[in-house]
Parts: sequence; C-alpha cells; structure tokens
Amino acid sequence: MGLGAVLVIGAKSQEVAPDRRHSSELPHTDSEGFLDIPLECVEVVGRSLLERMIERLIAIDVEHISVLVDAKSSAVAPSFRHFPENVKVRVVADVAAAIAEELAGYTQRGIGHSFINAANAYAETDLLDLFCFHREARQPVTRTFDRDGCLDLWVVDCAKAQPIDLVFLKNNADQNGAPRYFIREYVNRLLRPRDVRRLAADILRRNCGTGVSGKQVRPGVWIDDGGEVHRRARIVAPAYIGCASKVKADALITRFTDIERNCCVDSGTVIEDSSILANTTIGICLDLCHSIASGNKLWNLERDVAVEIVDPRVMRFTTARPRKWTAHSSGRIQAREEAGVLQKPEMPQRWQIENNNIQE
Repeated sequence: MGLGAVLVIGAKSQEVAPDRRHSSELPHTDSEGFLDIPLECVEVVGRSLLERMIERLIAIDVEHISVLVDAKSSAVAPSFRHFPENVKVRVVADVAAAIAEELAGYTQRGIGHSFINAANAYAETDLLDLFCFHREARQPVTRTFDRDGCLDLWVVDCAKAQPIDLVFLKNNADQNGAPRYFIREYVNRLLRPRDVRRLAADILRRNCGTGVSGKQVRPGVWIDDGGEVHRRARIVAPAYIGCASKVKADALITRFTDIERNCCVDSGTVIEDSSILANTTIGICLDLCHSIASGNKLWNLERDVAVEIVDPRVMRFTTARPRKWTAHSSGRIQAREEAGVLQKPEMPQRWQIENNNIQE
C-alpha cells in the first residue's frame, strides 16, 4: 500500500494553547492585508514553504501529492524550481469535499494512507515515524501536536477517514479521542508575517533542518542563480541573495537578512535583519532594519507598524505582480506557467537625487 499526500493552501484555523500566546508575538497590525498571498506561498530563503514540504514528501517516496487551493484565498502560484511529476494542483470551492474526493481517488489507486497538511503548518518531524505510529494505532485518523497545541498535520486511512472531522475544516479540538503524535522537532505555524521573518532567520542560523538555496560563496553567505553583488557592496554573514537579485555599490546587507529573487537593493542602502520578499526594489541610501518588505509595502516588526510607500523611488515592485491561480487553473500546466523562467530585473543605470548623480 502506497502513500499519498494532500496539501491545503488557505487553511487558517490552527489552535495554539492560550498560555503560549505571548503579547510580543501577536502584532496588532492587520496581517491579513499586508501580503495578498497566503504565507505558505511566500518564498523564504529561496523556496516557498509549500515547495519545501513537497520536497520532504518526495524524499520519503510519497506517490501522489495533491495541492488544494482554497478559492476563497487570494492564492498566487509560487515559483517552483523543479515541478515534480507526481504533484497535481487544483483550485477548489469546497475544501472538505475536495479532500474527500482526493482520498477516494487514492483508495481506487491502491493508496491506503495519506498525509493531510494545511500548507502553513510546517513541522520537521520524521514523517515515516509518524506514519508507523498511525498504522500501529489502527485508527482512521492521527493528528499531530507540539508543546504549543495542535497542528494541522494528519495521517489518515484513505478508506475510513472522514475529512469533515479534521480540525482545520471543523473546529473540534478533542477530535473524539483519536491518537495524537507529539512533535519535538522544529515547528513554525506561519500564521502571520513575523513568522515568515522567524523562519528566514532560523534557516540562516541553521536552527532548522531545511536548507538555504543557492551556492555558499563564503562561510554564511549564499548567492543564488543569477544573483549579483557589486564589488563595493558588503555582505555580513549569514545572509542570502536570491535568484537574479542585485546588490549595488556601497550597499550593506547585514546578519540574518534574506533578499529573495528578482530584487534590487540600490546604492548606499543598509538592510539589517530583514526579509526583502520577491520582486521588490529598495531605493537609494535607505536604512531598513528588522522589517519585511514586499513591493511598496513595509512592515517594521519592532514598532509593529505596516506602511504603504507611494513614492516608487523609495520602494516598488521590480516586475509585474504574479498572476493568481483561478478556478480554471489546475494540474501541472498552470503551475509551470506561473513558475516560468527567472528573469533578471530591468534596473535603471543611473539614479539622480537633486543634482547629484550616482552611476554604476
């Protein structure tokens, strides 16, 4: 009997134990409006959480992986570096019905068990050990949890499980006494933008198992395909420069900063302990610290303030925003269209402030 997996994009109902919710971890700013895509689709140090999860499933020989995108979420298709042959993407209006359909299809193919995972619930547990625990318990459903509460990561018997019983589809925490698997390894629920920043820092610090993309050009400094760093720019490890991104002369990139793909950090700008998300240009002679930048939006995590920058000379999208998955998009073709080929951003050769010209 083989293994399958169902990953759900747009599930937002994980529970965290009340005594674990510290005020410093709960921003008052409206996090839902800061990014217009689910956090699991945001690239972090080179790859989205969705892609990292698919890689882990493929590593244990999961035969079929279904990615279900909730039509109610504004899901932008993430860029896959390598789109696997056994992954199918669907946009669905009813997640519960779609899971039931996928499990029924797995049963017909002879797949006896399946992982079901809300794609924002990242846990670096031994998936094969989790599967063996579930099989020995001889129950239809096994749910995982950690010291902070329940996680939306399940193993189910495809023929017996009822998807409507899953907690991220139905708010029922005790789950009728089903066995629970305790996870002691690294967990990131990715419920708010600051969790994206924490994940990036943890990857660069090697606090978790998932690795940094690109080539390590010197200890703690990674540059991905097509990334360019001017010889007068300074990079302080650990740091990551993404695909086709550009760091111009006299810029300073300091510890635990990730510059994702198709970005530009202009001359004289300092980026400290921050995440610059894909397709973002940061203007000349700026100082950006402890923040997340995406296009023309900036979230300062220390002050818990989100702002939208009107002046494109300060911050802007490097290229056009990626297209969204629609109800008509499914399977491998659409995802490959969205992944596309990474292009180097078109950057101006000269910036001008008043009468002072700075040239490359």
